[in-house]
Amino acid sequence: GVGKTSVMASAVREIERDIEAGLERRRFWLTNGSRLIAGTPYLGQWEERLEEVITELSGFNGVLCVENLLELVQLGGHDASDSVGAFLVPYMNHLELQVIAEATVEELNACRRLLPGLADAFQVVPVDAFDASSALSVLSRIAQNGGRNLRVEVGNDVVDSIFRLFRRFRPYDAFPGKAAGFTTELIQRAAGAKQSSLEEETIIKRFVDETGLPELLMRDDQPLKEEEVVSYLSSRVIGQNEACRAAAGVITTFKAGLNDPGRPLGVLLFSGPTGVGKTELARSVSDYLFGHGEMRDRLIRLDMSEYSGLGASERLVSDVKGQASEFIKRVRSQPFCVVLLDEIEKASPDVFDMLLALFDEGRLTDRFGRVTNFQSSVIILTSNLGAGRDGGLGFGNERGPDYDAEVMRFFRPEFYNRLDGVVAFQPLQEETIKQIAEKELRELAKREGFAKANLALSWDDDVVALVAKAGFDRRYGARPLQRALEELVVTPLARYIASHPGVKDVALHLKLEEGRITFA
Repeated sequence: GVGKTSVMASAVREIERDIEAGLERRRFWLTNGSRLIAGTPYLGQWEERLEEVITELSGFNGVLCVENLLELVQLGGHDASDSVGAFLVPYMNHLELQVIAEATVEELNACRRLLPGLADAFQVVPVDAFDASSALSVLSRIAQNGGRNLRVEVGNDVVDSIFRLFRRFRPYDAFPGKAAGFTTELIQRAAGAKQSSLEEETIIKRFVDETGLPELLMRDDQPLKEEEVVSYLSSRVIGQNEACRAAAGVITTFKAGLNDPGRPLGVLLFSGPTGVGKTELARSVSDYLFGHGEMRDRLIRLDMSEYSGLGASERLVSDVKGQASEFIKRVRSQPFCVVLLDEIEKASPDVFDMLLALFDEGRLTDRFGRVTNFQSSVIILTSNLGAGRDGGLGFGNERGPDYDAEVMRFFRPEFYNRLDGVVAFQPLQEETIKQIAEKELRELAKREGFAKANLALSWDDDVVALVAKAGFDRRYGARPLQRALEELVVTPLARYIASHPGVKDVALHLKLEEGRITFA
């Protein structure tokens, strides 16, 4: 995003001016590694293709312009030594092929490590990032030129707002880069809508759509009280007030701008028995922080038992072909997300080592030097460590195990010390189970079938008690509750509604008769 491609295009224009002055003519061919070898599945085909390209370029004094240098190392063979890049090196060294390429610092370092000869064949021209003043100036120029061309007025205050949003919420994106693309898109949208000017409200709405962040986090004039966040989370995750308060602390710290910009927004380990709300709290944090845009579901869950054994850390970031894993692709496409690493204790030790860099620097780097940023993400780990120490599953257990001590005992000190907090989830009490059952019944009453027929659903307290009793298991906590609700309530109601299509605009009341739930 600092302008490497623009520098390449500028160099081409300068050379074309030299040609007009009478110097030797050159032609430039812009491509990438994937296009170079596309449609060559058989042995030796891509090598023949490249030989033809080199011959063709030499025939008209051509220069090969490559968008991504690292891709040349990744494509072709099984490793760097028989890659596209390795094939091109001899031609470059003998001046039979002239190449201009671009790469990030990390990608260039990866090339030097994987295929030193390719990196050594280039003269490196650093393209430094802009300082704040220069970045704002460039962004302003892009906005003014774009607005002038499309007859949309773009005020300095609007440019300042865009600059502030990207500096505050996307500090890892180099300027002008994505900020320029964001600005250009808004100008084009305004022109398409026949608007004469670009307004700040439009900017904030679009930023909300892209990031999922609530507007109140972007506006300094709108307060956020921690109790409001705790109340929201507690309404979703019943009986875990202390855990909800710990999660709310991450959100209020972010709102205040006191989070470390070089790390994830928060790194929390949720520890406790199965079925007590750990995953639901992670989902609730995701919905509160990132659930306001075009993409509502921004919870990325990984079952860490799938990342055990040899090569687990490599599988976390790359697929078998060396391309980005599905996990990495999702984070790159939606960096504003909650990453849930479920049952972290089951992962391989080399995964723990990789996560150290993620917790410390807010980014992961694969063996090819490709960087994925997590500085706009909340990282939540879950664990059952210590849950069975003192029979802590079940009703009425007031004093749970020391989860923090169990976590400290299991993980190495350097891993434990990078956690922002170990959040203990307590075993569910009988009253809590009833509250959860009541909540699930309220959610049931909102389903489409009731709304479509305008049916109002109500119930007696003993119905709630029966569902709660049937839906709790000492081993699995409240997880069986949904199944109990389906069996005891949903299925009988569904049979009745499906067989009586004329029933509309009435109230259905659930009650207990002879140990069974009936309705009228």
